[in-house]
Amino acid sequence: MKLYKSLNISYFNNKHKVSIIQSLFRELLNKEILVKIKYSCLNYKDALSVTGAAKIILTSNLTAGLDFSGTVIESNSKKFSKGDKVLATGSGLGENINGGFSEYIYINEDCLIHVPEKLNLLSAMQIGTAGFTAAIAIEKILLNKQKVDNGPILVTGATGGVGSLAIDMMNNLGFYVIAYTRKKNMNVYLKSIGAKDIINKEPEINKKKLNSKIFAGGIDNVGGNILSWLIKSTKDNGNIVSIGMALSSELNTNVFPFIIRSVNILGISSTNYPKQRRNMIWSKIANIYKPKHLRKIAAKTIYLNDVVKFSKKMIKGNTTGKIVIKMH
Repeated sequence: MKLYKSLNISYFNNKHKVSIIQSLFRELLNKEILVKIKYSCLNYKDALSVTGAAKIILTSNLTAGLDFSGTVIESNSKKFSKGDKVLATGSGLGENINGGFSEYIYINEDCLIHVPEKLNLLSAMQIGTAGFTAAIAIEKILLNKQKVDNGPILVTGATGGVGSLAIDMMNNLGFYVIAYTRKKNMNVYLKSIGAKDIINKEPEINKKKLNSKIFAGGIDNVGGNILSWLIKSTKDNGNIVSIGMALSSELNTNVFPFIIRSVNILGISSTNYPKQRRNMIWSKIANIYKPKHLRKIAAKTIYLNDVVKFSKKMIKGNTTGKIVIKMH
């Protein structure tokens, strides 16, 4: 009987193990779909899971991978038919249900959406969870009345997947985007995807209640002192979306930015984003938010056997943009 390969994360007696396993095909459950995965991508959270730097999976044994795109092979659902092009982001993939680092996946219909018309299986994963997260962040600040004329938007963690795609998307919408990165050798790359200005120098962390008004808002991927500095440096009624904590999960701030300048801190979770709104966001990604520089941002394609090596590189900060994983 034919087998398929997956990258599996397991914990036994609190010991982390990563391995490529083979699984048997089986019959479909109610409302379940069998998808032949064409592409997945390596997200920072995936790298944490694969390396064991953080325990991401919520069970003792699971296939990694937060997202995938592929073709329906078999369906026990009225919503999807054989041959449909589908994608999945969030929904607990790689955390509490089997994820996209696999040649095939059995998945409930509620986790899937159809690939939008203006995207294909490759571009869907060149965007992937990182682009989906960036788009949710942009949607959130726009709903909170962020305007182009308000001034510049700072994107931290700018060379990562979320940061790169946020820069591209916001530039397309007409925002003046400033990128923050300590990697001076990445300045040319950041300018090429839409950053109008770049901050390489680590900001001065002081005890002031407020800094000068510099930014109209921001998309923060790093947390810690950088987020604290951004909050104190944001103009009246500015919106900051907190996405990640690559630097630190701690936040040392005070109430002055909130009660004097009415600065808004907005949180998002791509994992728990409602199904009906996932379709809407992906439709916008395929249209008004669509990145223009996917070939530059997702320039690297790897295979299942390469995932461990590139996860280690990503944790060390030695990767740029998006990494696509080709399964077939």
